Amino acid sequence: MKKIVTCLAIAALSAGSVLNAQPVAWTSLSGLYDPNRGGDEPTQNVMAYSGTDLYVSGNFNTTFKDMVPTTNSDAFIIKYNQDMTEQWAVQLSGVASVTAMLADDNGGMYVAGTFAAEVTMGSTDGNVKKITGYVDKDWNEYVEYEGASFVAHYDAAGVLLAVGTILPDKDQELEDYATENGMFIFYDGNPCCTVSKLINVDGNVYAVAEFEGAVSSADGSKKVVSGSYANIDFMMGELLRAGTVIELSDELSAESFPVVVASRSFADGNETGEEVTSFAAASDGSKIYVAFNSTGTINVTTDNGSEQVVNEMPGAEGGYNFGYTIVAVDTKAADMQVKNYDTVYVSELTQATEINDMEVTGSGLIVTGLFQTALGFDQSITPVSGSDMYVASIDASSLETNWAVATGYNEGEELDNKEFIDGSMILDDVAFVYGSNENTNNSEKQASLLYAVDLTDKSAEKMDFSDYVFGMAGMNAGQYIAMAHTSLPVTGVVISITDKTTGVQSVAADNAQQVNVYPNPVADVLYFSLPCDVQVYSLDGKQVIDVAGVTSVDVSGLNSGVYVVKTVTAGETSFCKVLKK
Repeated sequence: MKKIVTCLAIAALSAGSVLNAQPVAWTSLSGLYDPNRGGDEPTQNVMAYSGTDLYVSGNFNTTFKDMVPTTNSDAFIIKYNQDMTEQWAVQLSGVASVTAMLADDNGGMYVAGTFAAEVTMGSTDGNVKKITGYVDKDWNEYVEYEGASFVAHYDAAGVLLAVGTILPDKDQELEDYATENGMFIFYDGNPCCTVSKLINVDGNVYAVAEFEGAVSSADGSKKVVSGSYANIDFMMGELLRAGTVIELSDELSAESFPVVVASRSFADGNETGEEVTSFAAASDGSKIYVAFNSTGTINVTTDNGSEQVVNEMPGAEGGYNFGYTIVAVDTKAADMQVKNYDTVYVSELTQATEINDMEVTGSGLIVTGLFQTALGFDQSITPVSGSDMYVASIDASSLETNWAVATGYNEGEELDNKEFIDGSMILDDVAFVYGSNENTNNSEKQASLLYAVDLTDKSAEKMDFSDYVFGMAGMNAGQYIAMAHTSLPVTGVVISITDKTTGVQSVAADNAQQVNVYPNPVADVLYFSLPCDVQVYSLDGKQVIDVAGVTSVDVSGLNSGVYVVKTVTAGETSFCKVLKK
């Protein structure tokens, strides 16, 4: 059973005039992750709002909510109502991760994700379904990595209505070319397909996916390949990354590929590592918009025609020229429009430039991502230190840049620290982008990065929020913001709902006894409404208080700042953040 900690008047997310709000409901998902078992740390990387309720997904590797994991990376989906009362939870048994969700019109949810081998899809009615992943035909066995994708449909009650799979395979073009020319070439890279987003196009569900190798329709009549290149001197061939928008059948399997963005194969002249480096898409209901970064010559193929995007490859100095491209495909008028922006040169490929996501809004297309050296949508914008997150507004008709803004965070020495973007969300006229600054030597997070970009006055404001955000969703026409976040070290993941207009509200979250922690902010003594064991941690992970069976704790000796308070009562663990004045 989940346990709710109510922290009265807690110090919360704030960003001046853009967002001035307090949590109105939250729950702490403790018990998600046992560090001694290995596997992924807990993540809530996907959240979605159905119009009435909140859906949250993540991974777990230890017993959690009466769900027993079968691997170190089982997945879950939980549905909450707006006061954070749990409605139901289902388990995806096996190695799986949820990567995208899209609400239907009846309070249910389409869910996409990646998986390996065999996964049992849970259902609240007990009628589970097993899906099977990519089989390496050379060895006739399942691959161990999450190379395949699934798309499932759950109704409002958590009943699994349908599930389909998208299975990649090796691109045989390179292997065939080598055989025909008497060569022997090893493959480098694994065939994979990851659905990053689900979109609604004219009332039908489409999947936005990045893939390597080849992907075919369920009936085998249609096939797309990502491209490949070869280093003949070392007899190595590599599968390259590509992007596609997939039309899904009623069974939620691949039916057709109305948009494909891919590099050339080795046989077509790709000997230098041309590829699509990031890919995103959105729809206004009839048009499909695709945004991507690429290097080298890229083939854009749609139902309405084809076109090549050419980014000149750098010379002997190395590095990469990255192109920014947006494609608009009108599914009704059989029209395609391609806009190439400025090419930017960067000295390395990793985290050099990225389009993270794109959404259609009343003001046009909003593109978010990470960039280094210069921003392709507006080269007058350069990052502070190594890289920055950005938000760009694109005119949906002309595909010209309206404006762009960078977050401008100084992460310090580029060789020691690097920024990462984890996601973004558009809510009314505000774009939220979130990520972290990490140490490049040990991958430890140095700072939480959460920005609100006003789409009206084009300003970016860093929010004073010390937790690391894993997911966000907008609720009730923009009045509420749902977030999944955690402090370090990981002691649990908090799912909170914030009213960005009215401030604190008292919301009972379930039928369990509540531990109220007050006052907050606190100067001298912190009180608890029930006797409990208490541990207090500073944000750097150091334990500063450890007492048992108390109803109050003297915190007057602590330095000013934010602390994580862990309470245990009746065998249930909860977490709360408190501001010490």
